[in-house]
Amino acid sequence: PTNETKRNETNQKMTKFACCVFDAAGHTNPLLALTSELCERGHHVLFVLASPMMVGAIKKSKAKFTEGPAEEGGSYSFETLWTEEDLARFAGPREDIMKGVIPDTEDQTEDQLSFPNFFLFSWAKGVATMDDYKRIAKSVDAFIADPIMMNPSVVALMEGKPLISTVTFPQFACVPSLIGIEDEEEQRAKMERLERAVQESSDKLRKDFYPGFNFFKNFVSSAGMLPTGLNLCTGVKEFDKDLPALLQRMMGEEAKDSMHYVGPMVLSEEDGHISQAPKSDGTVEGAAEDAFPMDRIEQWKAEGRKVIYASFGTVASNMVWNWEEADSGEWYAPHKCLGARQSGKVYCTHLFTQLMEAFGGTRDVAVVLSSGPHFDECGLEVPENFLVRPSVPQVEVLELVDAFVSHGGANSLFESIAAAVPLLILPHFGDQHANGKMVVDLDIGLYHDDPVAEVTAEVLREDVAKLLDPQIASKFKRKMQRLHESIRSAGGARRAVDLIETYVENFKGHAPAKLDEPVEVLQRCGTGEIKDF
Repeated sequence: PTNETKRNETNQKMTKFACCVFDAAGHTNPLLALTSELCERGHHVLFVLASPMMVGAIKKSKAKFTEGPAEEGGSYSFETLWTEEDLARFAGPREDIMKGVIPDTEDQTEDQLSFPNFFLFSWAKGVATMDDYKRIAKSVDAFIADPIMMNPSVVALMEGKPLISTVTFPQFACVPSLIGIEDEEEQRAKMERLERAVQESSDKLRKDFYPGFNFFKNFVSSAGMLPTGLNLCTGVKEFDKDLPALLQRMMGEEAKDSMHYVGPMVLSEEDGHISQAPKSDGTVEGAAEDAFPMDRIEQWKAEGRKVIYASFGTVASNMVWNWEEADSGEWYAPHKCLGARQSGKVYCTHLFTQLMEAFGGTRDVAVVLSSGPHFDECGLEVPENFLVRPSVPQVEVLELVDAFVSHGGANSLFESIAAAVPLLILPHFGDQHANGKMVVDLDIGLYHDDPVAEVTAEVLREDVAKLLDPQIASKFKRKMQRLHESIRSAGGARRAVDLIETYVENFKGHAPAKLDEPVEVLQRCGTGEIKDF
């Protein structure tokens, strides 16, 4: 059916949403489910893309809907913001994508060295595409975006458009730019360093696009939410923590009223869920695998073996496999790499090796390892009781195994809880450390803060023995089952769209932006008109 038919059936006014896609599978998967629900209700989604990475996944997830302009009855369409120069970079090695856009590491200032390259890159490309976002704002009713992104937040505020922010971490309190910093003064100092690091782009934003606008007076970097926006998180209330003090102060006392936990928003793999992250040009590394040998796990179970599943995420095992800054040993490494102490190669190779030393050749335990595409570079011989594959149907495998050794990504955390499989979290970077601490706080598993330094074969044997101990495992499983009930009742994409429709219908505008220079701001919110004195 066309959008017009669906609107007639539901008596719902069609809203045109600009859905701004952040190029990472864990951030995009929830948006695929959310936008399918929007299309199902007769709304139109304009996908705003900085690269071709997610085009195939979006089209697969929208197979039952019509692609085309809203004016012609289409359910979804695309706005592509990449250039021919971008395409040439996307087709090359991942590590070369940012070359020519930001300074090489050896040419960066001390402030720039304190931040991940993708922060610097997103600022440079964000300002370069600001005119495109301003144009898009004139043709849509509302913006949906991950608050890591800058442009949607700025344009929604300055053009008076409803802003729906989708936090794909387990809790609102996880702010990538503030990971590991609890003191408000230290948080403020870090934002001041970032402002200096991106000064050229920030100056261009305030001079060429929105006179006097200072991003850092209105937002905390990587948490571009507004108290007058609708802020959705794919976690549940049990995961909630206090917001970082700087973010709480920026958003004000009313912040909590704008924040809603809706639980995971998930499509099946058949309906378009991304299980193997594409490259920036949209291609997927590695040839298609044969059907996964689920019968081998079933055979191990029939033999009375306990089965351990291990996976360390698509980012560490592929996207940041070669991460020179993380391996450099320089002072800036953990700051620049979002807490990563090593490249994906060093991290994964260490854990693969320790797993094989701990459990290789044992009669009572077998291991399923999702290795990513670079396992052959590790030079390891696979024991007979190991099943190693570049990618694994994780949801199905978790239904059969007894314990999960994981990097602690949000999707893996939710899927393990759903299957009630006790966890050992060995984080690499980002929110994974906070997720590991949360697993211990919730009493559903174990955690090591620095796996390469702390985890040996002996440590793995001891930890896994705890996860397999009937009394301990039973306690973890009971608590996971209670959490799963909370996740199921959170509402997912359906509740998220209920909240979105109500928010957009009742939107009254945003408070005026905080500005650097004397400008006259028209008092009627939502006009988007700002002019110099």
